[in-house]
Amino acid sequence: MILRIKITAITNQPAFFPYNYQYAVHSALYSLIQESSANYSSFLHDKGYVKDGINKLFKLFTFSKLNFSPKNNGNGGFYKVSKIQFVFSTIMEKSMRHLILGIFSNQKMMLNLSGQRHFFDIVNVDIQEDCQFTNTEKFICLSPITVSSIMIKEKGKRVQHFLNYMVPAERDHFVENLKKNLINKYETINNIPYENMKFPFQFHFENNYIVKRNGRISKLIEFKNNIKVKAMEAPFYIEADPELIKIGYDCGWGEKNSAGFGCVEKAAK
Repeated sequence: MILRIKITAITNQPAFFPYNYQYAVHSALYSLIQESSANYSSFLHDKGYVKDGINKLFKLFTFSKLNFSPKNNGNGGFYKVSKIQFVFSTIMEKSMRHLILGIFSNQKMMLNLSGQRHFFDIVNVDIQEDCQFTNTEKFICLSPITVSSIMIKEKGKRVQHFLNYMVPAERDHFVENLKKNLINKYETINNIPYENMKFPFQFHFENNYIVKRNGRISKLIEFKNNIKVKAMEAPFYIEADPELIKIGYDCGWGEKNSAGFGCVEKAAK
């Protein structure tokens, strides 16, 4: 069963990518899935997977940041990009099947960048090896991880608050909500209650990396319609039920995975 691929695409007309390009890739992926099945693409985009008793909708896929060639970044973004490469990962075989069929039916992906349409030819789809997990692992972020909670403002207004791991008062809440998110995904995917609640769950970003970055591991990414998402990006260590670790690896850690958050790779030992 194929759950993770690396996509390489090129263009003869070099393009400018703004730093906030995640929505363009997100939309391009849905368009490729639509090439295979318009009904499934609409279901995934408009509804997604849900389980009774869990007030969450999951798309159950994620993708990495883009690797650019050449990598000419400057004011506002990346210039004269002729090749892009990124990882797509999902736990749903149906999603992968429709994406691959869509890729091979068209072999192009259209990216709407700053209001301009750019077409890239998909020249390579590499199947990534399936990973086995123990209860303790180290991962590298291929895209940042975002976790949120609901805050009650004046007059009882409920607003989404993105938790900052680097704020001591929010760190435990960040880890706890990360765990809850994985359990919700488990129950949605398997349609059974998660019963291994006593299994240890420990998560922390790598301290040496944080020191090297002077504590600056947060990212503020604008997705669409001026929606700004705060996320964390650093290598991390996890001790948890291997089943939960696999879910995080396959379909993303934290929230907003289908918007390009929470994609990781296993660190080399």
